[in-house]
Amino acid sequence: MRSFPAFGILFGSRGTLQQLRTLLEENSGLPGPRANLELACSFAAAVARMHLEEWQWDFLLEAARTSPTKAPVNTPEVYVPLCALLALGALYGTGLPRPRRRAALSAIKAAASDSRWRLREAAAMALQLIGEQDLEALRSIVIDWLPGASALEMRAVAAGLAHPPILSNEEFAGFCLETARGILSSISRMDAKSRKQESFKVLRQGMGYALSVFVSKRPGEGFTLMRKSAAVRDADIAWIVRENLKKKRLTEHFAKDVEQVALILEEANAG
Repeated sequence: MRSFPAFGILFGSRGTLQQLRTLLEENSGLPGPRANLELACSFAAAVARMHLEEWQWDFLLEAARTSPTKAPVNTPEVYVPLCALLALGALYGTGLPRPRRRAALSAIKAAASDSRWRLREAAAMALQLIGEQDLEALRSIVIDWLPGASALEMRAVAAGLAHPPILSNEEFAGFCLETARGILSSISRMDAKSRKQESFKVLRQGMGYALSVFVSKRPGEGFTLMRKSAAVRDADIAWIVRENLKKKRLTEHFAKDVEQVALILEEANAG
């Protein structure tokens, strides 16, 4: 990857903010199918090592909340709020004072429901960065968000937790599986009108891979959940189970369990 000037220099004074924006936008990889996530993560890591002054903090919050009008989804301009969201996630576990933690989390939660998919992804990645530094902080966030969470907020939680570096902790992996159980239960209670919304489709798609990540880490309880879910006569739950059964992380290591769940799914749909 090309080398860049130190972010500490470009983010060191108000006079260099435009240079920072230009650097990020010109190297964003946008428009295109894939944003430059390596650069975004490097920016977040650099910011997390800094002691931010108030104006720098305000810049991150303002950038993270940039409107779709000013930063459409597939433009270089959307890359700056994406980077800001990752920086807020990286900063969260560095001993931020409570007011800044609340402000960072508010921006991340708002992005989880943003109309732009790139910022929804950034919100999930921000949660992952929080978890990499502080599992208990991430657990508290999930517990706080889930009651009454929207479909897009549940999707952010699922995607945020489906992150192998934070699932090496066996107990936390169990918590993630229980969270997935709760999300599946919420999906099963959604009415037909809710399921026609685009936000529901995004949630369903997210659960179509996240569940297998959790199951691969806790296969005993995980396949019990999959068997119970496969037996539920719900087309969307069935779709989620079916999609997860296709993942190599399950088919290559738990072939017999996958076969058993697939049989239950077939019998439930035939009934």
